[in-house]
Amino acid sequence: MQKLQILFALAIAGTLGAGCGNHGAAAGDIAVTPDLASTAVLYTRNLSNDALELRVVTGGQSRFIGSIGPGEANTIALDPTLLPAGELYVLGIAPDGRRRAVGGPLAVGKGNAIRFTVEPTLSMSRAVVVSK
Repeated sequence: MQKLQILFALAIAGTLGAGCGNHGAAAGDIAVTPDLASTAVLYTRNLSNDALELRVVTGGQSRFIGSIGPGEANTIALDPTLLPAGELYVLGIAPDGRRRAVGGPLAVGKGNAIRFTVEPTLSMSRAVVVSK
């Protein structure tokens, strides 16, 4: 359990640290986002009181994609190599590692959006795929 908490803290620190760098952009430059038509986008809304680790599972592989705080919403572009996926699951894992929100199985292709709503009772959460 303590190892999971340490890994979760490191993942959050790494995500925040990556966002703080200059990345070679000068003042006034516009950040270039990946071509969203070549991937799928995950929109997450966390209505629970827990910070969650976000993961996607496809083909038996679990991949960390980010985290979300209680009451927050975020947008994450998925790795295009995961798509198309006939059976993709989206997971929100609570810090205790025992409770999780699960959406899926989902059939997701490039150009789709996934709307993942995490409910206060994590087991009541849901995810749907929509075309952009």
